[in-house]
Amino acid sequence: MKNRLYVVLLLTVLTAGAMSILVLSSRKTMETKHGFTRKFSNNKVRLLHAAVVPHKLFVAGNSDSLIYFHSDNPAFVTYADTGLHHLGTIPLPVDSISQQLAGGFSMSVHYPDVLLYGYNMASILKYNISQKQQTIIPTPGNFTNAVRVNDSIFILKYFTGDNIDQAFCLLNSYTGTYQTDSFLTEHDLSASGSLLYDQPHARCLYVHQFSNNITIFDTALHTLPNAHTVDTFTQNHGQYISHTKTGSDDVLYKPKGDRMLINYLSHVYEGRLYVNSLITADNETILAEQRETVIDVYDTNTGKYLESFYVPLGNSKKLSSFRVTGQRLIVTYKDRIAIYEIP
Repeated sequence: MKNRLYVVLLLTVLTAGAMSILVLSSRKTMETKHGFTRKFSNNKVRLLHAAVVPHKLFVAGNSDSLIYFHSDNPAFVTYADTGLHHLGTIPLPVDSISQQLAGGFSMSVHYPDVLLYGYNMASILKYNISQKQQTIIPTPGNFTNAVRVNDSIFILKYFTGDNIDQAFCLLNSYTGTYQTDSFLTEHDLSASGSLLYDQPHARCLYVHQFSNNITIFDTALHTLPNAHTVDTFTQNHGQYISHTKTGSDDVLYKPKGDRMLINYLSHVYEGRLYVNSLITADNETILAEQRETVIDVYDTNTGKYLESFYVPLGNSKKLSSFRVTGQRLIVTYKDRIAIYEIP
């Protein structure tokens, strides 16, 4: 009996010791140093509303009373009230081209217009929800990024047709014309990123996902001084390989090997750039990395880094999308939507 008691006590002590080591190690700063630190305030985001959804959604836009989302299916737009009490859908007339769009599109909503960017179709589909009228806007080629400047002007990052070269261009949907600039041309696909429009300063920001570079230019495609995210990863060493699409002469490209994703998601709102970074700073802890993800905030006019704050991950490994509006942060995960109050 005593032997059993000793064994139980020994196991208890060992278990408690192991738990203490795990807790202490989780609170230590990261062992891998990246050469930069972040500024955090004591305030945290506060959950206001949440809703479970049947499939992954991505924020597509918002108005004063509604939030719009899209999924991996281009056939409909999902909407919700700002309290996430009710979710509904709006069908889109894309049945005849849904197969071409699958896996190669994004969507934004500027009510009453839904803009469906068909990356591999060299087209932008504009659907007026109230009038139920669709317009197809041709683009100069297949593209990988697009942003709306106003009702008639779009900025694209498109394939120029010369091997894998990409360039930024300004597309006028009213006249059907476009212009480009040789200084905004890239000769490989390694610089994938997020194209954003900063309306207060009438400029575009291209946040590179695999380095800390932010390319900045105005709506006349004049380059402006570049900025950098707070991390120290200045170079992207990724390479791409090409292959021919089955049953077609189209050439597709994909990354060769693994690359370190740095700036995962980005959003611009009222002169502030919000970047969801996947790189840990030297003053962050293992526990924070496992339970939360960080959003860094920058001034879009100066490029200056301002601060950072954490967003809970819950049972997800990463965010699906996010959007800032007022003092609210709209976040989508793999199976739910959450709205937080920003500190």
